[in-house]
Amino acid sequence: MTLLLMGYLGLQTERAAIRDAEKQGEYWLARLLEREARGRFVHARLKQRFDGPLQFKHQGVDVVDPKTGRQYEILAGTESNLARHGRRMAGEFFRMLTF
Repeated sequence: MTLLLMGYLGLQTERAAIRDAEKQGEYWLARLLEREARGRFVHARLKQRFDGPLQFKHQGVDVVDPKTGRQYEILAGTESNLARHGRRMAGEFFRMLTF
């Protein structure tokens, strides 16, 4: 299965989950799933563009520049998302890349 097809199938699954949450009246869950999907999309596009000079991770800090040691976190710029990342990663020094 090609990566493009896998990405498309994943996208269809995410869209279905969002629709199901909306149908069940779980609008907060639908918005959360949508924001998470956006985050994965942005992470994948940045990795596509900058993989090589930067190291991308799925746990902990999202991106590390091995030359400088700088760490970057990719996140939605909502107040709750900024606060959650700030609390979760209080012991880390990182730069926030918001979208």
